[in-house]
Amino acid sequence: MSTMQVSLAEEAQGSVSNENASNGSFLERFDNTPVAEQWPLVRSWINHYPIPFFKELRAQRPILKTPVCTLIARFDDFNETVSIPRTFTVALYKPKMGDYLMTEDDTPMHNNEKAIMLSLLKREDLPRIRALIASRAKETLDKANGSIDLVPNYARTVPTAMVQEYFGLDGINPKHLIKWSYWNQYDAFHNQFFHDEPDPAAIIKKRETSNRWLGLYIGQLIGRKWLMNKLGKSKDDVVYRILQADHPKEAKFNLLRQGINAGGLLVGAVETTSMAVSQAVEGILGRPEILDLALAAAKEGNDEAFDPIVWEALRFNPAFKYMFRTASEDYTIAKGTDRETTISKGDTIMPLMLSAMFDPEAFDDPETFQPARPYGNSFHFGFGHHECMGKEIGRVMIPEMVKQVLLRPEIQAQGSIDRNGGALPEHYQLNWQT
Repeated sequence: MSTMQVSLAEEAQGSVSNENASNGSFLERFDNTPVAEQWPLVRSWINHYPIPFFKELRAQRPILKTPVCTLIARFDDFNETVSIPRTFTVALYKPKMGDYLMTEDDTPMHNNEKAIMLSLLKREDLPRIRALIASRAKETLDKANGSIDLVPNYARTVPTAMVQEYFGLDGINPKHLIKWSYWNQYDAFHNQFFHDEPDPAAIIKKRETSNRWLGLYIGQLIGRKWLMNKLGKSKDDVVYRILQADHPKEAKFNLLRQGINAGGLLVGAVETTSMAVSQAVEGILGRPEILDLALAAAKEGNDEAFDPIVWEALRFNPAFKYMFRTASEDYTIAKGTDRETTISKGDTIMPLMLSAMFDPEAFDDPETFQPARPYGNSFHFGFGHHECMGKEIGRVMIPEMVKQVLLRPEIQAQGSIDRNGGALPEHYQLNWQT
């Protein structure tokens, strides 16, 4: 299996071959398009033709300035920009996420609270988490009796079970947690000024309403678990760990900050997992040779062989194709090279994760699906200062959820993922033999 390579170069190019043949290259069209129409055109290429569009960028214009933001296409430049958080900041997160640690860059609050939370998300828990996910996933699929709409009835519900049972956000209908996570994710990462949503104010309102209810719930949860701690009736979940741990006074990790971080566990876990699981399943089912390899590894219980197949499928279609950052000062990217470009203070840049993961300078034969490709340079959980805090949990949860789906006999997709006109997967119908 380690030497098996299935070429998808034709597939990667084919999806846009007619587009190129009839209209010229992407950059030719961009240059010949009126300025007011350039960004909508680029957005459509990112959404529908990312692999060939990014390939042309890397080769011809790896740092592309548009009227709205600057695209960063090469691996080295991606690393440079996301590795200097004081220069390229997450200022656009702040209006969406409020006072959560992820809205801070290289600050004491961010660094202290992230260190505390990482210490409570213990690596030694990973086998327990994978077993929990396997159990809840199998139970969900067994009840589905051969047919399931994967997104609402599996890809969101299974990680929510982990949020309740391991993180400890219990005592509430999981449907509320799913809704609150959804609108927080949608507003923060899919409702920025460059997304051109038809009614951004409505999305903001739904996120604000969700956060009022989430805040009330978290207050009740912290109060309840604080009391149970005092009565000696606690159990081992992350919220209890937050309340039980001895935090340095200098960290200022009071009950309010503890509650905010408990809520952050929810927001970061559900919708991102739903996207990744749905897109990985679709990517593997659409490649029969890869599906056969995945099933062989899954039936053997060989996670070391199975998991890389999932990450390779997601490399072709990751949950997020890009990050976005705001320049806090003037800065020259790739200084000293023929592509050096100066970004002005206040400008928005878009480091392209998908493009970086197809850069041949960092990935061997990137247009070939390599089922044993090492995780290595991949950016599935971001990179740098704001890399996902739950990365290690995601690295067991996502493959396990995909595995349990693929193990269903004669599993078949009834069409592709349906986003219902929005940014996130909403429906994906699967059937199998019972």
